[in-house]
Amino acid sequence: MARRSSSNHLPDTEKRAFNRRAASRKVFLVSGRTALKCALVDWAEGGARVRISAKLLPEGDLYLVDSRQRQVHLTRQVWQSDREIGLQFIETGTFEGAAGASDSALMAKIVFAEKLARTRS
Repeated sequence: MARRSSSNHLPDTEKRAFNRRAASRKVFLVSGRTALKCALVDWAEGGARVRISAKLLPEGDLYLVDSRQRQVHLTRQVWQSDREIGLQFIETGTFEGAAGASDSALMAKIVFAEKLARTRS
């Protein structure tokens, strides 16, 4: 089952807690065993704006895997327009090795999710 945001507009600028930095690179959104290649538009300490090719995202926890920064973020979707989504970072971790392909992004997410589960129990 796919989810759709209830809000179809961008957040007001004054609501942002952190300054955004422009970016233009490939990232993956990973949920379950699905990894979607996307484009990072901009990011801040607390979240990111991502260009997506699909209007509907997979159900479940949503992870942003950034191979350039070697980071994986557990996220919460806060808004969605036709081709972009805004994500809030909930938890962030780092990983070793490559994550430039969907299989390696999926593996980075799995390792991070398992680590989160161990620390939360």
